Amino acid sequence: MRQNFRWQERHNTEHMMGYAEKNKNFLTIIEKCNELIFFIKKNGDFIHVTTSTEQLFGFSNEEYLGFNILDTVHPEDLNHTKERLQLVVSSSGANVNLKFRSRTKQSEYRWIEGVMTNLLDDSMQSLMFRFNDITDRINSENEQALLIQEFTKRNQDLNQFVYIISHNLRTPLANLIGLINILETDLLDDYNKGIVELFKCSTDRLSETVFDLTHILTLKDNQGVKITKVNVQKAFEKVCHSFNEQIKQLGVLLTSSFDCSHVNFNKSYLESILMNLFSNAIKYRLHSRKLEIKVKLTRDNHNNCILSFSDNGMGIDMKANKDKLFGLHQRFHNHITGNGVGLFITKSQITSLGGHIEVKSAVNEGTTFTVTFKGETVNLLNQNYQPVLQ
Repeated sequence: MRQNFRWQERHNTEHMMGYAEKNKNFLTIIEKCNELIFFIKKNGDFIHVTTSTEQLFGFSNEEYLGFNILDTVHPEDLNHTKERLQLVVSSSGANVNLKFRSRTKQSEYRWIEGVMTNLLDDSMQSLMFRFNDITDRINSENEQALLIQEFTKRNQDLNQFVYIISHNLRTPLANLIGLINILETDLLDDYNKGIVELFKCSTDRLSETVFDLTHILTLKDNQGVKITKVNVQKAFEKVCHSFNEQIKQLGVLLTSSFDCSHVNFNKSYLESILMNLFSNAIKYRLHSRKLEIKVKLTRDNHNNCILSFSDNGMGIDMKANKDKLFGLHQRFHNHITGNGVGLFITKSQITSLGGHIEVKSAVNEGTTFTVTFKGETVNLLNQNYQPVLQ
């Protein structure tokens, strides 16, 4: 038995030496390039490995001669590796991509990835597997996957918490607002009237915050958001009616024109966007001149509708605030009340449905928001449109 083993060991060594001598020039070039390469027989037995491969896995060239490549493959990768080996053997000159975990002398496994080439009919008379060690990359990807999984769960838990809080606050908050509205303030003295007014302001602000939280969470989950051909003129007219009294009192100068009447979008989102932009224009107007609002809808060469919404209000210092313009709870005029979520919601509504928004602004000169709505447009009118005010 021992004699047979020694004979086999001597035979393997002689075969390896003969293979190395036969392909001496080629192997010399390979070694100088520090390549990681397995040379194996048709049945998977090792014939030769490069020095870099010896250093990576810890086995010597002579030790590899006693192995079949499948002996080194991780059990979970074995079936896939067998299939790939059969594929490369079946066709002369074939190149097959292969990735698996290969065992080291310390009984650990390293991920390797490369190309197995059929050189059986070549002077090399072997299968050549030229590969790279990708263990660090795989470990990094696995760590990132675990982090993403953890962050996703935390985000879901946080969303659920906010849903519960906002839901549980709505009913008592609505009751408080209702009680304040039916309170007979005429029976109170000036001091208590002031307290009630402060209480009313606080509940209104809390109501806005709860609404915004719910709205933001809804934007993060776009499932079920309906896309239709929305009539922009009608949506704009509806928003104008909402601000009818303020438009009259302030003498707002409105100019609007529409080259296309419809956009592919969500109707509620579009009305909310126009409402936010209109509200900001009024809120951040300059008191030294009449507010002018210009709305224009055009079509570009890519069949997208471009909405331009301009005002001549206070404007924004873009150099100082450009990067945080659409951030959550960002405000740029501290002397005016607000919760800083309007533009965040506006951008989220636009980008969630494939659109894009840009801003140009200058202090005391005004602001222009440009919104791009992706997709087909219909009913081109080429006419000016003035909103109907009552």
